[in-house]
Amino acid sequence: GSRALPTRLRAPLRRAAVSGAALACAAAAAALAPPAAGASAHRAMRDVLVVGNSYDGTADLIDQRTLRRLGRPLDLIPDGSTPRDPGKAATYPAVIRARGELNYAQEVALSPGGRTLYVSRGYLGDVAAFDLATRRLRWRVDLPSVRADHLAVSPDGRRLFATSLPGTRVYAIDTRSHAIAGSYEAGDYPHVLAFSPDGRELLSGSLGDQLAPFGADHGSHLLTVADPRTLRVLRTYRFGAGVRPFAFVPRTHDVVLQLSYFSGFTVLDLRTGRTVRTVALPLSPAALALPKDQYPNKAAHHGIAVSGDGRLVCDAGTISGYVALVPLAHPRRRTLIPVAPAPGEAVTSTDGRRCFVADRGPTALHRGHVGLREGDAVSVISYARRREVRRLRAGVHPQSEAVGRVPRAVLRAGRFTG
Repeated sequence: GSRALPTRLRAPLRRAAVSGAALACAAAAAALAPPAAGASAHRAMRDVLVVGNSYDGTADLIDQRTLRRLGRPLDLIPDGSTPRDPGKAATYPAVIRARGELNYAQEVALSPGGRTLYVSRGYLGDVAAFDLATRRLRWRVDLPSVRADHLAVSPDGRRLFATSLPGTRVYAIDTRSHAIAGSYEAGDYPHVLAFSPDGRELLSGSLGDQLAPFGADHGSHLLTVADPRTLRVLRTYRFGAGVRPFAFVPRTHDVVLQLSYFSGFTVLDLRTGRTVRTVALPLSPAALALPKDQYPNKAAHHGIAVSGDGRLVCDAGTISGYVALVPLAHPRRRTLIPVAPAPGEAVTSTDGRRCFVADRGPTALHRGHVGLREGDAVSVISYARRREVRRLRAGVHPQSEAVGRVPRAVLRAGRFTG
């Protein structure tokens, strides 16, 4: 074929031109070139954790293996800290006062090739695309509502899906034309988005009426499954409370999901729509004393992931300040791991061996930069050892996380070194 040989084989080939025996050796080497090139391609990538920090508008890139931060944080608001849309800019000060916090990085997502970082920029109300090699903002798209919420990228990288709050729709953005290509209904306040493991379906959870006080939310609480190509809703699953983060259990048809106000998670069989199991987890003394109408964003637990072997659930106990590792086969054999305040996001490492949990800490805007002891950290949880093995410093209020592979050449170009 036309596949280029690795650099290490070029010199032997030049020497082979003067010897028939050497040419035979070169032919043998050429026959082995595809596997070597494949191995070289794998080595050319680096497993990276991206942490989006919502208060200071930055993203940290961390090597998943060494747990080292790669270079300086990426600036997610190079174009300014207020909305570009005039209408949103006019109401922005009132929104920030009402919320009591900034939000420049609600969600982060890597393109399939690892060259582009997508960010839903919270109360700026838009989705932005950053070239990691140049660190530059490439393009941005305004969403219809006040807050740009969660993201999911199609496996082929051609479409980026986003939720926008308040609202009822999931929006598809064409990553080539940089425009909204369509949308579909997905319940009241669609929130977290994720592609099915085979990449054929897009799932989203809806929160219900977020403006209603505790006990008065009569909105729709759905897990919606849609065709990402046609934007047609294929089926829905209804719940009695808002659907929070969810994660797929490898090699099964099950999904684990968190619900508003509930301390724990539910296991749902996507084939039958049947609830397989509900796992209740304990509340800390401080959480027991906290009225439900004071739960942050109506969530007792927010952040869930599953180990690569599908055996353990990593559940972020937001109001109780712990991470629970729960064996799906034996939920009572759980391990509660104390972490920094308000763990609020959880993702499993690319190799399936660790759970990365964002510890957000206090959320009052006037506190400014929160110290490491109070938050602004990522807890690294070992599934095998069932404990926190490292706590990594992050930016101000780590809101979101994404794992993926980024070309080493891109990291070098963008000065993400370390």
